[in-house]
Amino acid sequence: MYKLLLAAGIASALLTVAARAAEPHPRALEEVVVTAAPLATDSRSMAQPASVLSGDALALAVAPTIGETVVSQPGVHSTYFGPAASRPVIRGLGGDRVQVLTDGLATLDAAGLSEDHAVAIDPALADQVEVLRGPSTLLYGSGAAGGLVNVVTNRLHEQGDDGIHGLVELRGDTALGERAVAARVDGGTERFMLHVDGVWRDTDDFEVPDEAGGEVPNSWSETRSGGAGASWIGDTLTLGVALSRHDSEYGVPNEDVLIDLQQDRLDVSARFDLPAPREMTLRLRGAANDYEHAEIEPGGEIGTMFEVDGRELRATLDAGLPGDVEATAGLQWQQVELVAIGEEAFVPESRTRATGAFAFARRATGDGSLEFGLRLDRQEIDTTVLPNYDGNAVNGSFGFTWPVSGELDVVGQIVRSERHPSATELFADGPHVATQQFEIGDPGFDTERGWTADLGLRHAGDVVSGEIRAFASSYDGYIFLAPNGEIEDGLPVFQYLQDDAEFYGFEAELAVPFGAATTVTLLSDYVRGKLRAGPDLPRMPPLRLGAELAWRGATLGLTLAARHVFEQDDVAELETGTGAHTLLDAGLTWRPGWRGLDALVFLKATNLLDEVARAHTSPLKDTVPLAGRSFGAGLRIAFGRAGG
Repeated sequence: MYKLLLAAGIASALLTVAARAAEPHPRALEEVVVTAAPLATDSRSMAQPASVLSGDALALAVAPTIGETVVSQPGVHSTYFGPAASRPVIRGLGGDRVQVLTDGLATLDAAGLSEDHAVAIDPALADQVEVLRGPSTLLYGSGAAGGLVNVVTNRLHEQGDDGIHGLVELRGDTALGERAVAARVDGGTERFMLHVDGVWRDTDDFEVPDEAGGEVPNSWSETRSGGAGASWIGDTLTLGVALSRHDSEYGVPNEDVLIDLQQDRLDVSARFDLPAPREMTLRLRGAANDYEHAEIEPGGEIGTMFEVDGRELRATLDAGLPGDVEATAGLQWQQVELVAIGEEAFVPESRTRATGAFAFARRATGDGSLEFGLRLDRQEIDTTVLPNYDGNAVNGSFGFTWPVSGELDVVGQIVRSERHPSATELFADGPHVATQQFEIGDPGFDTERGWTADLGLRHAGDVVSGEIRAFASSYDGYIFLAPNGEIEDGLPVFQYLQDDAEFYGFEAELAVPFGAATTVTLLSDYVRGKLRAGPDLPRMPPLRLGAELAWRGATLGLTLAARHVFEQDDVAELETGTGAHTLLDAGLTWRPGWRGLDALVFLKATNLLDEVARAHTSPLKDTVPLAGRSFGAGLRIAFGRAGG
């Protein structure tokens, strides 16, 4: 209870500081469109909380994994399985509850199966990264019951652009031993566009503070990723096709196992604009991939092979309706075939088919809005283990933005989410060496049904901008993995269980300008997850409190950020806690103004205090800390037009 009171006090302090910012400072707020929202719009106009990384901020945030790239966003933590494999955790929810998308479609890999499986997309290829917090099941189904992260690559164009433009980026990092090169080029005409991108990235066994061992064995990685796309843009019809490949080899930290991952992917798109007076837009999107993931033993033999054959189709119709109503409706179909071969294949062969129909509408009400959404889902899982699974799910939402003054809005939403259990939760039965667990599922699980409500204040003005959100979720039949105290095949047994659970917490981020060039940003987040009967759920993120001082000049930018992570002692049975730590980071950006080029030089320092920091949301928290003191540098050169 004291942590909840402390969290409320922090939120109140943040709001008080913002309210007392003395003098107005003219300041242009950049509008960034969230493409993964039901109706693509600026994040400040949405009822659902969202964050977007782009431009210089994305350049400084990019890490080898998508989880570490977004880990500093409000309400977001990561599973941190070393530098090569890390998925986002949003409001204490991860795994199959957080969907990672590439240009609005699922990555269709095996990353949700286990924390040691990397997401098959490199963040260095992103134009922007979008984070939606809270249930996003309306458009994306069960896999987004906790939220989603969308990586926007711009491989498929909807607008033509005469000429050629692109960028090249070099970067490195001392603690990771990182060497990386990324590039992308777009060119064409108003009718035809081509896109090519690629990234080469190597890291060594990463360094941790000396008191934690100095280095984590077998934590290296090698990644080669890239793609190409072609788009034809007509007056009413736009067509696009893209091919991409992601290859990655990386070690499993502290184990004599390496993982060899490869994915080939095809993306297609079509857009048809109906002329006035209808003014409707029909979009068709599709993706297909072949994915292989081999876990290779020290002798070179393959211990376990995972193969995923994934397909997804999505059709949406956007329309403007009478009464200042914007609406979208659509259909989604997805099929994922999973084959696991080997002595350590802890899940059986399965084929998961999901079909969904959804509708969403936003009605303008003065300067505010009302939002309504509904989705119906059906999922079938066929396996070699009986009984198979089939079930239906219903999701609905209501949201609003209500202007209190010209710059202050009250925002909120109520979401009814229903999540189908995954094949792993249903049918796991075997040793999972990478996580050092013997996992057991339960084919008798029902859908996981929840209600989530959040309420907040959003301020977008010249004196202060930011948002404070409080949220609470109640789940019937929440599915979680917990140890049962037994040992099987020399590994502790972890069993998937289903019980009623509750989550509550808050997120706060407020930016206060001081003068024309300096901004202080205050942030904090907290979540508590527990079974309704009382015990805490495992791997819940601890309370965080941070501040960033940023100065932006004509060519130079400086940042100094401190983030304190509190001790986590609200732990599940047989789970260990983690201690408090403070991370101090600094960054410098410089635009040298080279003729004909938009060049950005960036330097960054992380964990300057060289603290032993452990991510409580990581399954390796007891054995693998975060990287120690590190210095990074990079050069990004955009050509053809202003980049960033």
